[in-house]
Amino acid sequence: MEKIAANLSGIHDLKSVGSTGRRSIPPSSKSAFLDLYMRQNDRDRLVKEKIRLQKRRKQINQNLTVINKRMAGLLKVATSGSKGLGKIGQVYSKSGEHTVLEY
Repeated sequence: MEKIAANLSGIHDLKSVGSTGRRSIPPSSKSAFLDLYMRQNDRDRLVKEKIRLQKRRKQINQNLTVINKRMAGLLKVATSGSKGLGKIGQVYSKSGEHTVLEY
């Protein structure tokens, strides 16, 4: 099976020093505050990223719904043999490209 570039491991899959819990100096009471601050920043960043991904997933699902409806309509038109074959023309508009069947 061929690997797709999106499925390959990337830079976001690497663990950072903060996520592995390793330290260059022994822990002290002052470093606990720094660790809390770093963890809070990481958590806030991940929460924002999760919200962005949820919005993107919603947009993708809406786009897929619209495309599926258009495909179903086009399939219905293409399979209805009672009207015969028509000429296919391209119409360009500001909102995008539309295919028009002329009879």
